[in-house]
Amino acid sequence: MDIFSADLHIHSPHSIAVSKSLNLDTMLETCKKKGLKILGTGDILQPEWLKYMESNLVKEKDGSLSYKDVFFILQTEIEDLESIHHVVLFPDFNSVKEIQKKLKPYSKNILDEWGGRPRVNLSPPELVDTISGSGGIIGPAHAFTPFKAIFRQGKFETLKDCYQDTVKKVYFLELGLSANTNLADKLESLKNITFLSNSDAHSQDPRSLGREFNNFDMDNPSFEELLLALMRKDNRKITLNVGLNPKLGKYYNMFCNRCRRRIIFKKAKKTESSIFNQYSTSGTFVIYYSNDPNTAKKQYINQVAKNKMVCPACKEELKKNFKVKLGVSERIENISTFEETKHPNHRPKYVDAIPLIDIIRSVKGIKSSTSKTVLNTYNKIIQELGKEFEILIDIPINKIEEFDPTIASVINALRNNEIEYIPGGGGTYGQINLAI
Repeated sequence: MDIFSADLHIHSPHSIAVSKSLNLDTMLETCKKKGLKILGTGDILQPEWLKYMESNLVKEKDGSLSYKDVFFILQTEIEDLESIHHVVLFPDFNSVKEIQKKLKPYSKNILDEWGGRPRVNLSPPELVDTISGSGGIIGPAHAFTPFKAIFRQGKFETLKDCYQDTVKKVYFLELGLSANTNLADKLESLKNITFLSNSDAHSQDPRSLGREFNNFDMDNPSFEELLLALMRKDNRKITLNVGLNPKLGKYYNMFCNRCRRRIIFKKAKKTESSIFNQYSTSGTFVIYYSNDPNTAKKQYINQVAKNKMVCPACKEELKKNFKVKLGVSERIENISTFEETKHPNHRPKYVDAIPLIDIIRSVKGIKSSTSKTVLNTYNKIIQELGKEFEILIDIPINKIEEFDPTIASVINALRNNEIEYIPGGGGTYGQINLAI
């Protein structure tokens, strides 16, 4: 068997807010830099994208689909009647067309130009039955995010609650950018499910495509082998999940649903008698001060979970009460079974990563990820040292120091879990805090 690095959730130019230059050739170029071997096609139910993929992908002897040096799994994202998003994987083009035909009566946009991520008015169990009945497989997308996710605030708390009797046909769950296995394995109900770490990329940019990926141990890059790995059968399995540190995700921290300020707690400089009356605001944060910030935060989370907390900044500025929503970390805390993470024996290692472009940008003090200086440095380090994944995870630090000592020091700190982060939330990505 061999190891295949795979990012199984992306999009196409037929989804809103996706780069118009995303295509097979631009994806191929990024895969070479990153070290990706397998990609999801994204949006395969959309007719034009389906035609494009069917015209360009080559079926290999082992049943896999390839474009030059990269292999592809036919894939889409679907929103169901409960406004839950799912990742769907298909064995072949016939299955795609069959499922497309079955879903058309329940969807107004599945055949539209902008129907890359179609809305299908079926319940989660009905959708699972429809997909599996034609040979496809399905699992929750970005499972913990505050919007359009299975475990979002006020929605389901277990897979069984959502999928009912069809849960036995659900083999995987996508963690999303704001979660990792340390967070997700606080839920006992997820102990038997395989976790995927995918990018949900809207661009071929190296900062987006492959920012999260999985290493699969299997014979070849076909759908059949992938299915065995997701089911952990015949020694096929995922050997590694790599993804953003959850604090870098857009929804790690709780936030105001109106102004999107993130809510954080800090130690009070003087004794405070009231828990939630002492705070300060900025353009991006509401900071509460307490003598015991950890206890205060837990009490606050419990009130937010009951939909009882309003944003003090909006109340002052707009004279209106807008509710605070739980972020991924707080939602998991609210519904978790265990206080401490309990990994099942089959769970592979999870590596918290930072996109190399973001490391270069932070080191050089440049805000733009498309800066010529940043991109030139990125391309140069790839040319001199190897694939991005190898640089972040495997290449000896002394080799990286020969290229740039400062970049090497950040990667070394990353590997040793010594990076400080400004947590993301409310749709804003977190940041590396190099000043600390």
